[in-house]
Amino acid sequence: MANTYDSANIMVFDNEVLEQKLQNDLITRLDMNQFITMDYSLAEAPGMIKKIRVYKGTGSVEDLAMGVGNSEAIGSEYEEKDYRVLTTQGHVPFYDEQRMADPKAIDKAIQHLGEALVNDNTTKIIAELADGSGTIATLDFDGIVDAIAEFPEESHDDMYLLMSKKQYAALQKECKEELRYVEDFVRRGYVGHLAGVPIFVSNAVDEKNAFLACRSAVTCFMKKGVETEQERDADHRKTDIFGRVVKVIALTDATRVAVFTEE
Repeated sequence: MANTYDSANIMVFDNEVLEQKLQNDLITRLDMNQFITMDYSLAEAPGMIKKIRVYKGTGSVEDLAMGVGNSEAIGSEYEEKDYRVLTTQGHVPFYDEQRMADPKAIDKAIQHLGEALVNDNTTKIIAELADGSGTIATLDFDGIVDAIAEFPEESHDDMYLLMSKKQYAALQKECKEELRYVEDFVRRGYVGHLAGVPIFVSNAVDEKNAFLACRSAVTCFMKKGVETEQERDADHRKTDIFGRVVKVIALTDATRVAVFTEE
């Protein structure tokens, strides 16, 4: 039987022996911040619009004969997308009587507040990756190599493959000769690599999409970081805990993402 603790529900356990465990509610245990660029320079206030511009150079240099000028100019062009700056907040209220009755229930609520903020971050990062410009039909060795070749840079030190457990199992069967494991997986979360690219498995990725991307593809523009605030109503013996973050998670370079999509 599930019991919900809120301001109207105080439960006392009498003559019972409790086995208490704080369940982990994280969507994924992977640190998603390792897959994105963090930027703490956010100056906009909540509700304002942050415009993200992605620039690319245009034009080229030319070999010219004497007295001949350039036939084209070098410049730049950009694509712009609007993102609204949001305050993401969670609230944990509890009374002293609730903490005395079952302190673990309050501990779990506070823990869940932090996990909910992390899950929100994870969900938004995956959604931005899904807007990447490249789409490859098949998640196999040939498809991965072809996708890598489409990226602008020659070296890809910050490139990664992110996929579901089911997709990784299929890739293991498909590439059992090519797939190489690395000792670094305990420290960094790798489960192997293909064509020099580390592979990460996460429950946050659905079974139809996998991502080949660089950290520069998605940026989290954040003000300060996670803030916590506590209010105390001594007369009513009530405590309110708030956790909040002001941020924008945006796709800042769609060319650094290839999306493997299965129908």
